Amino acid sequence: MPRFLLFWAAVPAVVLSVWLLHVAEAPRSMQTLQVVMATVAAAVFVVLVSMRRVRPPGDIQWVALALTLSLFIPLLADSGDGPERWLVLGSARLYVAPIVLPLVLLLLGAPLRAPSIYAASVAVAATALVLQPDASQLSAFALAMLVLLAVSSANLLLRWALLAVLLCCGVVAWLTPDPLAPVRYVEGVFSLAAEVSSFALLAALISAALPVMALVWVARATRSSGTFAVAVYYTSLFTLSPLQVTPVPLLGFGAGPILGYFLVAGAISRKR
Repeated sequence: MPRFLLFWAAVPAVVLSVWLLHVAEAPRSMQTLQVVMATVAAAVFVVLVSMRRVRPPGDIQWVALALTLSLFIPLLADSGDGPERWLVLGSARLYVAPIVLPLVLLLLGAPLRAPSIYAASVAVAATALVLQPDASQLSAFALAMLVLLAVSSANLLLRWALLAVLLCCGVVAWLTPDPLAPVRYVEGVFSLAAEVSSFALLAALISAALPVMALVWVARATRSSGTFAVAVYYTSLFTLSPLQVTPVPLLGFGAGPILGYFLVAGAISRKR
């Protein structure tokens, strides 16, 4: 597997996102943040892939649990009215879920050693997402978890219980009104590209689909259930994005989705 395949698969979407921000006349600060975060995320990927290998902890799913607990940070912070999905850093807001969830899915795809930690990670993530509320991220996480639950060595009762938790949380999240209107250069980038030209729309669709296809190819080549779960997560978001209920991964404005993708891509590339 080419080590930088997942890196190069994301480059067209990131480059096109900067151009679409310019077309939409987004604030200059947002355009700058997109470029800076893309640069930082790319550097993180290179460091992850290039650094000397270290021995993983005995049960890596403890790390997954710690990451899911970080989803409660936006809920604990004073973010005012509306959904609580962001960590405010000065004038910037960092969308936590798309940073954390892909890596959590990859870690939960590791061989099961502690069923209780595995179950707690899934339940904590679902609870945090339904409280935020974040129906699109919860749906993507739940669909990806179906892959992991299908191949998990956990007992059948536990798997059905987790499935029920995910289903109930998903229903509640979708029934909870989201007061945020779609933003033209975040959730609405496909419509924005269509306004420019049919060629721009085609380029947007292809560039957004490339990382998903690369993840599917890598998952098949490495026979990694964790990587396939990550691919399902991004496929779900890509499928939901035309409804303008979620930012288009890598293509729409947002530091969190960019950082989250390059983090998990670096982790997957190290595992090759």
